[in-house]
Amino acid sequence: MDNVQLRYVFDRLKQANNDTKKGLLQIEARKSGTNVKKLISTGVHLYKNQFSDRNGFTCKNHDNAPAITGKVTRMFRQIEAFVLSDKCSCLDDIRNWNRNESEIHSVVEFMRDSLRKRNPSAAIMEHHNVLIRQIQEFGRIKVFSDITYENIADFDLFLRRTIHSQPTLYKRHSTFKSYIVDAINRGMCPSNPYIQFKIQKGKSKTPTFLSESEIKQIQAYTPVNEKLQKVKDLFIFQCFTGMAFVDVMNFSKSDISEVDGMKIIRSSRVKTDESFISLFLPEAEKIAEKYDYQLPKLSNQKYNDYLKLLGAGAGINKNITSHVARHTFATYLINKDIPVESVSKALGHASIKQTQHYAKLAGKKVIHDMSKLLQKPAE
Repeated sequence: MDNVQLRYVFDRLKQANNDTKKGLLQIEARKSGTNVKKLISTGVHLYKNQFSDRNGFTCKNHDNAPAITGKVTRMFRQIEAFVLSDKCSCLDDIRNWNRNESEIHSVVEFMRDSLRKRNPSAAIMEHHNVLIRQIQEFGRIKVFSDITYENIADFDLFLRRTIHSQPTLYKRHSTFKSYIVDAINRGMCPSNPYIQFKIQKGKSKTPTFLSESEIKQIQAYTPVNEKLQKVKDLFIFQCFTGMAFVDVMNFSKSDISEVDGMKIIRSSRVKTDESFISLFLPEAEKIAEKYDYQLPKLSNQKYNDYLKLLGAGAGINKNITSHVARHTFATYLINKDIPVESVSKALGHASIKQTQHYAKLAGKKVIHDMSKLLQKPAE
C-alpha cells in the first residue's frame, strides 16, 4: 500500500507536563490526501521534556533515552515495511503489523474459502459444513495459532457429546486434519497437533442386506394402501438397480440406453458425481414402465419411515432403510459371480476397496473354499 504516510504523534490528548503526567507516543498512519488514519501505540509514555521531534523522534532527558529512541525507531521502520508489503491492502490491516500469519487468519474463513474452490458434491459439502459449524460451536479455535494439542484434545471431547460412531468421529478429525496440512503448506499454521493426537479409525457396523428369499417375500407382500405400494415399488427398483435414494429421485427415461440389444442404466451419482453403468434388469424395468418412467417422489425421511412398515408387513426381521436396497443389490451381484470390478462400476464406487467390502459380506469365497469338505474323494 503505497499511498500511506507515517509520522510520530506525541501526547495527542494534551495531558503531559514536565513533572507529574506523561503522554503516550503513537505512530500515525494516514491515507495520503485524506483524514483517514490509524493510530498505533508504541507503548512508550514520556514527560513533555523527554520528547523531541528531531529526526522524527528522539528521546532525551531519560536514563534510557538511547534505548527508547532505538526501540521506537525500529518499530516505525517495521510498520513502514509492513505498509509497503503485499500483506497490507488497507489501513485496517496495519493493526496486524506485528502479528504472524497464524494469529491473523480465521480458521473457519480459510475452510470456507478452500471449500468453495474445491466445488465438491452436495453430500461432501454438507459433511464439511457440519465440521465448520462444530468448530464455531466449540469456540476455542478461531485463528491458526489456536490449533494446539490441548484444543484439539478438547475439541475431540466436544465432538463425542453428539457423535457416538467411532468411524464418524475419525472422519471428522481426518477432514479437519486435511485443512491443517493445507494451511501449514501455505505458511499459515505453525504446527500440526495431529502428529501427537491420534484418533482410532474404529469399525463400521456390518451393512444390512436382504437375501433373495427375503426380496421375494417383499415382492409377494400386498401393502395395505397405495402409499405403501409405491414405497414397495421404489424399494424393489433400488434392489435391482443399486441406485441410492437421491439418484432414484432423479431417475428418468434419458438414463436408459441400449447396448448390443440390451437395455442399460447409465448415469452419475448425485452424491459423488461418479458415473455408473448397469444392466436394466427386468424387475426394475417393470416398475419403471408401471409409472411411465416417472417414479413416485417423497422425502428420504418419509421413505425410510414407510420402509419400516413395509418390512414389518412382509415379515422381514431386519431394519430396512434405503441403504439396505443398495447393499442388497451389491451382494446379489457378488452371489451371481459378477466380478468385483464390474460390481464397483455398477454401484458408481470411486474405489474398488468400497466394493470389496461386499464381497466379504457375502462370504462367497468362504463358502466356495469350504465346499471342498463336502466333495466326495475320488475312488
